[in-house]
Amino acid sequence: MQFQKIRKYRLPMLIAATLTSTLGLTGCLNDDNDPPINIVVPPPPAPVFAAEITRTQFGIPHITAQDYKGLGYGLGYAFASDNICSFAQEIVVANGTSALNLEASVGNINRDVFYTWYNEPSRRQALLGMQEPQVRDAIIGYAAGYSRYLRDTGVDNIDPACAGETWVTEIDEMDLAAVYNKGNLRGGLSNFVAPIVLAAPPAPSGNSAPSKRDVPAFDMTRINVLEGGSNAYALGSDVTENGSGMLYGNPHEPWLGVQRFYEFHLTIPGEIDVMGAAQQGQPFVNIGFNKDVAWSHTVSTAKRFTLYQLQLMPDNPLQYQYLNEAGETEQRDISKVEVSIDLPGGAAHTGAVYLSHFGPMLAANFVNGALPAWGTFNLAFAIRDASSENPRAINQWHSMNKATSSQDLLDRMKTTLGLPFVNTIAVDKDGNALYTDLSTVPHVTSAKFASCVGANPALQALVAVGIPALDGSTAACEWGSDADSPQAGIFGGGNLPFLLNTSYSSNSNDSYWMSNPDSTLDQEFSPLLRRNLIARPGVSVAAASPRLLRTRMGVIQVQERLSGEDGLGGNKFSLRKLQEIGFSNRNYAAELVLDDVLADCSANSLMPLSDGGTVDATQACDILARWDRANNVGSRGAHVFREFSRSVDFEGNIETAFSVPFNEADPVNTPRGLIVNNRTRTALGDAIVYFVTRNVALDEQLGNLQFDIDVGNNNERIPMHGGRGQEGIFNVLATPRANAQGEYTPVTAGPTYMQTVTWDANGPVAEALLGFSQSADLTSPFNRDQTRRYSEKNWIALPFSTAEIAADAIGDPIQLSE
Repeated sequence: MQFQKIRKYRLPMLIAATLTSTLGLTGCLNDDNDPPINIVVPPPPAPVFAAEITRTQFGIPHITAQDYKGLGYGLGYAFASDNICSFAQEIVVANGTSALNLEASVGNINRDVFYTWYNEPSRRQALLGMQEPQVRDAIIGYAAGYSRYLRDTGVDNIDPACAGETWVTEIDEMDLAAVYNKGNLRGGLSNFVAPIVLAAPPAPSGNSAPSKRDVPAFDMTRINVLEGGSNAYALGSDVTENGSGMLYGNPHEPWLGVQRFYEFHLTIPGEIDVMGAAQQGQPFVNIGFNKDVAWSHTVSTAKRFTLYQLQLMPDNPLQYQYLNEAGETEQRDISKVEVSIDLPGGAAHTGAVYLSHFGPMLAANFVNGALPAWGTFNLAFAIRDASSENPRAINQWHSMNKATSSQDLLDRMKTTLGLPFVNTIAVDKDGNALYTDLSTVPHVTSAKFASCVGANPALQALVAVGIPALDGSTAACEWGSDADSPQAGIFGGGNLPFLLNTSYSSNSNDSYWMSNPDSTLDQEFSPLLRRNLIARPGVSVAAASPRLLRTRMGVIQVQERLSGEDGLGGNKFSLRKLQEIGFSNRNYAAELVLDDVLADCSANSLMPLSDGGTVDATQACDILARWDRANNVGSRGAHVFREFSRSVDFEGNIETAFSVPFNEADPVNTPRGLIVNNRTRTALGDAIVYFVTRNVALDEQLGNLQFDIDVGNNNERIPMHGGRGQEGIFNVLATPRANAQGEYTPVTAGPTYMQTVTWDANGPVAEALLGFSQSADLTSPFNRDQTRRYSEKNWIALPFSTAEIAADAIGDPIQLSE
């Protein structure tokens, strides 16, 4: 028994000792006839994941690896060390466990029902199965790197904002698939979560339907990007001083959450070398540059979905009539999928999602109060979302990261057609400028749209507010298809707009029509690509419509540079002049109407108030006359004009605010001129009183009212320039309405990953700023360092070459493997 115990527990040690003795005696035991005993010890297995991370100034990680698993591994590790809390929370939401882990609110319960249904395992596996091998490897690596950081650091030692939380866990590719699926829905289903979850057939007698108070207000502006948005210029060789391409990108995204950008540089020698930024969890650059091409994105006006009106069977609200392609009338079923979610304390909630063959059913009366509830008039509504059927987004960005020219980028986009909701603006080193809305758009032609809306009042009501809706009772209104499309039901690249030239293109979240006013895209594209589904009366081109003030400001800035009227010298762009123009913060609404306001004030300074009183505007008008008509930190009077402009609402009241109407032949300069009336005079009076009652000087500097707060540094105030896009301010900065002290803080959205890129003989020359800085961790040195640089308009040179990275490195490189 004792021998057995020794054999059981000590045999490996005995073998090792014997092997050592044998090796030591080999020379003594062998004679000339015996072959030598060669013991080959196999090398340790190669690591599955390996990467090197070099940080440069402002915490930017440069990831180098030999394969895509290593590349994703290094990026996932670096990202988690800077922003683990927000992404861990996003994983909770995408997995449908926010009520259990965060808060058991009505909104979270609805959201959990939706994402538990939508992100069921087979849908996640389907997305992963459609990824190219290199992309799949990068996703696997990203999850492994994120998890490695959490293991190394320990959940109790991470960002204090979520340290010790049970919902911060290691992740795998299925968690990332849930996040990617959720992200694809930003232009479609994710805007309809409550109407989908609360959709139900007519309740039996005695039961009550969901209350309107259970549903958040439906906000179409998130889809139509009327709030916020992004800007980009692609400047070709004709308009740049160095004859190379030049890019300006200024996306306006939320400063918190999964849409927050992260800067990084990815390199696999001989395979990929790209730098820029991506939203959280993305394994490739979304917006950036390589040695040949630079690009940015702006949110597109194109609709990614259509609603379908169903004609229900009179005796069964779970069946609808459908005229199939053979001309036969069918009765199609609406199925019910029950969804159970966990709640705190061991409780559970069971919800349901109802499905037609088009997609989920909607409580349409919660989308638009004028629409009938399910079953009323034997009608119901469903929704189909093209982006929910698109698994190619990450493949698309991987392909774009490797583009070698603007034409090559265009070809790669046409082939993959994977972008879910954005325009692309790009240039190459040879000076070719590109604009395109090559993205996922339902295949609904102008003719089909007209015939499938027809004279139906419910469909017309939806279309009038920008929601595309079609007749769901016939196969004739199903989405079409193109031979050059990789996805059934969407337009191929041949039926989507693009402009490639050597002059310039721009976009500030308007439709494709006026990327360049000298080369308007007048072709007949689907109405779903436009902001306004219904063409403006009297125009010769269906897409012709008033442009956003921000769009017009962007074009005017280019025109004044090319004419030399901007006072910057010469008539072409340099990188420095481009940066100065991008941050000029001109208030285009003021340029259009302030002279009219001042003339009226001079004639009669007593302004009416909405509460029935009056105020003398003499002092305010004197201040506005001296105002620089910009939203810089030192601008005095900008806050008064902001509240005046908010009340007038120039973009929402185009027809009644401007004295010179829109002219299709002059879209850059029309409409203009203020119609002075009691409404506009009251708006000025109320704006004055708004600040007087808050004890704010009417000539206060904007930077003393508009600022971000560095919580991790004794609540230091960082003055911020920029302003509302609705005032035509190119550099959008979003804050809440003024608080009780008349202050606009904190920043909620606006300048994120801003980049200016060109090329010289040595390669790309890039300078950038990340408005909110690299890390959301308040204890990180990279939490507000770039925010201060933004405040100063002090752009940061990005190191791209090996020598530049070495010269700018902070600390020693990190070697990671497992």
